[in-house]
Amino acid sequence: MGRILLVAFQQALRSVALTLLPLSFIALFAWSTAGSATGNTSDPIRAAIWMWLGSHLVPFKLSLASGFSSGALSYLPIGAAIFPWLAIRSGFRRANEFLENPRGARTFVVFFYTALATIAAVLSQSTNIKPNVFLTPLFVVFIALSATINYQTESFLRFKFLFHSFIALVGVATLIIGISLIMHFEIVKSLAIVIQPGIMGGVLFTILQLLYLPNIALAGVSYLLGSGFSLGLGTLISPLTLDINSIPAILILGALPTAKHPLLLLTLLIPILIVALNQLKTFTKYREFNLRQKETLVTVFPFILILVLFSYFAGGTLLTQDMKPVGISWWKLPAIFGAIQFVTLLFGLYLPKLVKAIKARKSEI
Repeated sequence: MGRILLVAFQQALRSVALTLLPLSFIALFAWSTAGSATGNTSDPIRAAIWMWLGSHLVPFKLSLASGFSSGALSYLPIGAAIFPWLAIRSGFRRANEFLENPRGARTFVVFFYTALATIAAVLSQSTNIKPNVFLTPLFVVFIALSATINYQTESFLRFKFLFHSFIALVGVATLIIGISLIMHFEIVKSLAIVIQPGIMGGVLFTILQLLYLPNIALAGVSYLLGSGFSLGLGTLISPLTLDINSIPAILILGALPTAKHPLLLLTLLIPILIVALNQLKTFTKYREFNLRQKETLVTVFPFILILVLFSYFAGGTLLTQDMKPVGISWWKLPAIFGAIQFVTLLFGLYLPKLVKAIKARKSEI
């Protein structure tokens, strides 16, 4: 047991170092080039820990400058989670190679990694910025467990079609966002002039926008399917609605629509086609009613649950209460897929079953 604990702790610590050390270098470099009024090197180290926690999508509570209400930062870049995810996966594989015990390696690597993240969240708190200590272990455990799962098992292969189809839908939304950026190039150019981040700031700002691309892509999917997304208090941007106030000086927001586009609701045919094809695939494989129902529900419910989680991470508060909510709603996008699946299942499975039952009863009479 002692060897298991030691190896698991070493790999958990290594996984932390793989992402935290580069962030510390970036924070120290930015601090040294920008200058500091206090000259306290603990400031960039604490900032690196905040960035590391932020890459796990841990929300922050902010006490802003006088004249502003207290804020929060829960709208975080989903793309940043790939770095700790890969680091944890690497640590888990190494621990598993040493121990040849996947369950033990997973349990203790996840436990130690979560414990280190929680300790970091407690120790890095300041007067103005406080990571959410209660949500830290929950979010870190979610990312750590997802990094240690074997996705080649049969239970995951049944989601392959839905997953790949949804990724294709995200790709379509991203392509439309890119086209919109080109069409609104003058707006993008104006935003770039306003920001003027400098060379180092420009590089970091570009990386940050790239990490936010999954959030933007999910917002694009939500827009195309009609549920839309928000960009602050009292705003809603959808093909049928364009309620928007001022926008932050972020280049990628130059892709925002400047008019209503109701014809884009035709893209609702894509999720309808995805769900229908997935159901047809299940019906082709299974002939019995109970098996068809079971396989459809077992496939769809986890997919919708994962969509709820990603929708939750793709929305939140951006610094001030005026920028709440930003992004998509946690329930609207899953509700659209759930409604489509319900209607498809109703017409494809339950109504034919009901018709057969009625005909059988009439024949008996």
